[in-house]
Amino acid sequence: MSSYMQIIEKVYKGKEQLIPDVLLCLDPGETTGYAVFKDGYLTAWGQCATVVSDGKKKQIDWNAVVKLFNYTKPTHVVCEDYKIYAHKLERHTFSSVETLRLIGGIDFLCRTNLPVGLNDVFIETIPIAYQMAFQGKGFATDARLKEWGFWKEGMKHSRDAIRHGIYYLLVTNLKKVKQ
Repeated sequence: MSSYMQIIEKVYKGKEQLIPDVLLCLDPGETTGYAVFKDGYLTAWGQCATVVSDGKKKQIDWNAVVKLFNYTKPTHVVCEDYKIYAHKLERHTFSSVETLRLIGGIDFLCRTNLPVGLNDVFIETIPIAYQMAFQGKGFATDARLKEWGFWKEGMKHSRDAIRHGIYYLLVTNLKKVKQ
């Protein structure tokens, strides 16, 4: 079997400039998993609470989201998309579906040049791509994550973010360029 970096080198041979400098991959939800790929290399990963409850209602912790952007300084973002399927209708009835609001806020952060963080630091607009959960999970299986050394014990959401990064780098990013 080939290592992940051998595959990256094969896929991008002669087109290395197409690899995002800093790719922030997100699996948004109550616990948001993240992974950072710098020049195709996985360099950081983790999870943070982004939807919190005060006992009465849930709300998004936007400070956690902004800190994540400030910490990683992404040049590109890939985010898991979320759809409400028929089998989830009952679960979402009368729910504010915080995950959808969180994704909208992430999209807003990426598409606007607003001050974030301390001292009115401005972020540039950041290209953002969306992928469905099945894309990353079907491509970057548990076995593949383990084989490539990307299995992070106890970090389910971070592993899903890593899957999105792998799928984006090896499939989506190149499809986008060929169009």
